[in-house]
Amino acid sequence: MLKLINTKYAGICLVLAFFSIGCEKVEQGYLSDNMYYVENPLTAAQGGVTVSASLVADGSTAPLKVELTRVVDGKGNDVDDIMTKTDSILGFSASVSYADSTLNLLGRKIQSIAARPLTINPIGGRIQLSPATQYVPLGTYTIDLKVSNIRGTRDIPQACNIIIAPTSPDTVYAGTYGGTFDPSNGGFIANIANPVVTVSYTAGAANKVIYKFMDKNGKFYDPKTWGIGPRTNRWNMKNFDPYYPQVLTDTSVEYQFPIVPNQFPVFVNPAINGTVARGNYGTFWAMPAASNSTGLAIFSFVDMAFFTTGTFIVTVQLSDITWN
Repeated sequence: MLKLINTKYAGICLVLAFFSIGCEKVEQGYLSDNMYYVENPLTAAQGGVTVSASLVADGSTAPLKVELTRVVDGKGNDVDDIMTKTDSILGFSASVSYADSTLNLLGRKIQSIAARPLTINPIGGRIQLSPATQYVPLGTYTIDLKVSNIRGTRDIPQACNIIIAPTSPDTVYAGTYGGTFDPSNGGFIANIANPVVTVSYTAGAANKVIYKFMDKNGKFYDPKTWGIGPRTNRWNMKNFDPYYPQVLTDTSVEYQFPIVPNQFPVFVNPAINGTVARGNYGTFWAMPAASNSTGLAIFSFVDMAFFTTGTFIVTVQLSDITWN
């Protein structure tokens, strides 16, 4: 009889133990203490647009909510008021394409907009730097974050260093190359040596891009006499800059450009009538067969953009060509 009673009580204890375990709080999700940015430091050109990759979650449960809690400069001074202050900058109200081919059409899409130099995307934590960094002193800044998800909240001090660097007035992207070609269809014939590009910049001067083409002896090409155009079925600066007339001199070809947000050209090269897609800022410059030592029409390709106002002189030297 005693044995039966003990068994009965043992069963009751097991049931109570089961319900006790079932009432314990079960933690949901996971929030790592090792989240980080791959791009650290993140370098941004002053006055440009820079966006980082998302915060590396290290297995943390999505979605992650990310908040900026503090920004300090290189001396440890709190600079939230500088980095997160709303300022007025030029921006586009809609995407711009080659169809916006007059100053009037282009101007309709340029407007003054409010922007903060630094924002953090609340979902995923991308660091976003806008052209309003033009108002931020050059230097290194450090951000602190707060990250939360279904599991809880975690502070990440010194999450990333951000370097606001001087703006390069111009950038060559895909480089340069050159060759001879058939003017009737644009067909490639043979390579010439890759052109060497040098740029001089004068701030405060008229907004112009001036191209000069130099042979191996230092002689400048004469566009006014020989003429200059694109390689057949390709783009050159006239397509990117339909806003002002092309000006030919005996040593250069010149383009005035408008004041625009961010950079010029303001749109990438989509194609010639949709047939030769390029997707860059590349310009093809072509000279006739009679002008040079190859006895064939030649071209040089330059892919570059310009990031501020002023005058740019772009010298393109063809190191294995002489002008006639």
